Amino acid sequence: METRYAFELSGEHQTIPRSEALALLEICSSDFRLIFDLDRCLVVEARDLDLFSLGSRMAMTHRVVEVLAESDPTPEGVADAAKGLDLPNKTYKIRAKRLGDLPLMSDEVERMVGSVLWKRGYKADLKDPKIEIRAIVTKEGVFLGREVACSDRSGFRARRPHLKPFFHPGAMLPKPSRALVNLSLVREGERLLDPFSGTAGFLVEAGLVRIRGLGLDVQEEIVRGAESNLEGLDCTLMVGDAMRLPLKDRSVEGAVSDAPYGRSALIQAGSRDELLVGSLAELRRVLVPGRRMIYVDDRPVGDFVEDAGFEVLELHTERVHRSLTRHIFVCI
Repeated sequence: METRYAFELSGEHQTIPRSEALALLEICSSDFRLIFDLDRCLVVEARDLDLFSLGSRMAMTHRVVEVLAESDPTPEGVADAAKGLDLPNKTYKIRAKRLGDLPLMSDEVERMVGSVLWKRGYKADLKDPKIEIRAIVTKEGVFLGREVACSDRSGFRARRPHLKPFFHPGAMLPKPSRALVNLSLVREGERLLDPFSGTAGFLVEAGLVRIRGLGLDVQEEIVRGAESNLEGLDCTLMVGDAMRLPLKDRSVEGAVSDAPYGRSALIQAGSRDELLVGSLAELRRVLVPGRRMIYVDDRPVGDFVEDAGFEVLELHTERVHRSLTRHIFVCI
């Protein structure tokens, strides 16, 4: 049986949150179809959605709501939707999130829904409710229902690079790192390779969702330091060369790679292009056919990626600061 869900997406990036939500649906459900593709909100119908796994993996999806009622974004529509809510006789709390510049405010929606539920005999409890009711307010409609998954934003803040046991400049933040791990479509128990593992940011995020990590770095001191960031996680780190991976053909189910660049990068190849070509060839060799590779570079290297035999499914860009824009290639 299919259930309708609304995904409230982060506004931190223009394209990655949507792609991550769709990737998580592939990972965590047996089947799904997209109903509405809205600004910062996806509404889908999904079958057998694993809500625990979904909630534990989400990075740029703030929350997921099981949709119980829908309405036009008007006071009358919201009131009618609230009248039709089928809820157990338990205490509740209502919270609304307005996505975009709309005449209908979040607090208005909360008051309208609360008023209808109070008249129907339900009791509010803001401190310890038994049911968390959420309203996602968009220009196209209001989606009202029960919150079933929420991202651990405090956990991502606690894992910022400078707060980890081992820090090195240039590391990607935990939230986008987790999002790229999710874009790889690697599932629990499968192996994810990072051939430029550095401080192991991708591998930490993978390990926390029970993916088996495998990382390499050419600098032994970096590998030794990164091991302290991975304590308690299922991950193997090695000192090695990304152009000569010590792995069998077709032996990993996914790869996420942030190629070295900038002042903090140590490149032992003859040139950056030599490293790029050599590492892509090795990634093509060790990746299981049909599985995904995420390649990040500060240059638009799509031609190199395709010349290595990959098909680029998606391209995302992230402006980090004035002199650094990341180009993120999602490939098979």
